Amino acid sequence: MPFVLIQGTFEPITGEPDGDSVRFQAEDDELFDKLEGRIEFKSGGQVQLRYEGIDALEKAAVQPFSSNATERNIELLGGKRPNLPGYILSSHADGNGRPVCFVFTGDPPDWDNNGKGDELQADLLRQSVNYRLLLEGHVYPMFYETLYKELRDEMVFATKEARAAKREIWSADRSTDGFQVDIPPDLSEIPPIFPKLWRRLQSFYQRRSNRNKGIEVFIRELSRGKDRLFTIPDQRSIKFSTTLEVDGDKITMLYRPEEMVFESDVRLERLAASITTSSIFA
Repeated sequence: MPFVLIQGTFEPITGEPDGDSVRFQAEDDELFDKLEGRIEFKSGGQVQLRYEGIDALEKAAVQPFSSNATERNIELLGGKRPNLPGYILSSHADGNGRPVCFVFTGDPPDWDNNGKGDELQADLLRQSVNYRLLLEGHVYPMFYETLYKELRDEMVFATKEARAAKREIWSADRSTDGFQVDIPPDLSEIPPIFPKLWRRLQSFYQRRSNRNKGIEVFIRELSRGKDRLFTIPDQRSIKFSTTLEVDGDKITMLYRPEEMVFESDVRLERLAASITTSSIFA
């Protein structure tokens, strides 16, 4: 699906901005009707954006990396003040009603919102806030199958450069080196790891009944979830749990973040819709 260009203002003083999200007020919110999926509007017509292709550490994760990402995101948008002009490029919303988008400041290029030829090229992608946060090492790459390969390749390049220079999170990341999870865990003490994995640990261990359960139990629970992905190096279609190796209370990711492409909410919703339609006419 082609990207739709929507002009408006970024509003970092409302809501709770973080390293990969901010509130946005569109000049013409009817343009959201061109996106696939449901959009959730906040009071006054604002929407919460979800940045495409990147994933920041959660606010409750180890500091200062999460707060650094939030501060840098706001700086790139123009500072902590209202009505920061810019635009987004988006094709769909996620399951929480947030436009999944590339974020830009300044004046927009000429763009055909009817999908008759305009494409996001590498030179424009490199001007996005998404790309700059990735290149500076503030965020991890997070790829879904809805992101075009050509754009993903550019973001892989930025990731590798940031990692080689040990910028920000890459100075301490333990995703593929392995990290220890004490039982019961204090997740704020874990070094930087792939945010999706951190969130799955948080979701599991925030339940009181799980606090003293070992990592093997966590992995079994994760394997029952819906997180599926495609691995780029060896072209496997697997569950997220299969990418993890466990040795006692130590977890190691077998793939780097940029080597995994996850199934998106859009794909799952399409699949559910097709199953429902099929059952109607069965």
